[in-house]
Amino acid sequence: MSAAFLTATLCCTQISRKLRAPVDGFRAHDSRCTSVVDASQRIDGVVPTSVAPTSIGPTGIVPTSIGPTWASALDRLRAWPAPQALLFDLDGTLVDSVEDIFVSTNALMSELALPPRTRDEVSIWIGNGARMLVERAIAGRFEGFADDINAATQHARADAAMARFRAIYQEACVRHTVPLRGAHDCLAHAHARGLGIAIVTNKPLAPTQRIIDALGWRAFVSAVVAGDSLSVRKPDPAPLVEALRQLDATHAWMIGDSANDVGAARAAGMPSVVVRGGYNHGNPVESLHPAPEVILDSLESLPALVDGITVASSQHRD
Repeated sequence: MSAAFLTATLCCTQISRKLRAPVDGFRAHDSRCTSVVDASQRIDGVVPTSVAPTSIGPTGIVPTSIGPTWASALDRLRAWPAPQALLFDLDGTLVDSVEDIFVSTNALMSELALPPRTRDEVSIWIGNGARMLVERAIAGRFEGFADDINAATQHARADAAMARFRAIYQEACVRHTVPLRGAHDCLAHAHARGLGIAIVTNKPLAPTQRIIDALGWRAFVSAVVAGDSLSVRKPDPAPLVEALRQLDATHAWMIGDSANDVGAARAAGMPSVVVRGGYNHGNPVESLHPAPEVILDSLESLPALVDGITVASSQHRD
């Protein structure tokens, strides 16, 4: 067997209001492989050499040479219709929000006379909605109240604490939350390309909207489906389907960081692109099953991937 994901590095030249960020890469998933490494590392004793440098031209950031990994990523996405929209997860995909969630969680723990939880614990517990986060924090474990002989009492306690947690987090949610590398430029690029943009998150709607406004993303985002918008959350496909309805779109990509995003995309019949370094309950994205079509090191690589599909599709139609 070869390694599980092929790896290449996109050498991007990007002009932004921030300092130049490090070069980023992407991975096209290969079901035969079992691991992902940087392009400078070895896969089964072989140093991968395919690199797809990029340049800024009239069609945006596009590859100037095509290596096998880049081609593999495009091939996987070309198996699907060209996207009319991009659906983005929020926490761990577009923003680093763990500090505000961590502080808010421990403020609640203090009020409940419970011990504080560590930042690492809270980051692992993120992803299944605010109610599940509170349950895990009260229980002090990922499983929450499962198998707890006092589960009924504990559930009632967590339910009663939700109003207070929402109030604490609503006040704190933009104090330390910051966009992840490439997030703003990625949204601006998709918007300029005429793609619909939705945020589909398991976070409650009120703090989601506040974060969007605080980061100046309202002009880009046309739809928001949050954890309390419907009766179900990701990995159920319903939030993605609702986002498509609001955008009046048929075909989209789901951009996320966790099993919830990949599972929801698969169930909704669309491809998924996963960004490394998010809040996948502490598990590496290489272990996701089902696997995403592509794994990115950061969102800085997404515009080139979008252009590789949408520009080619437009030229083909012409």
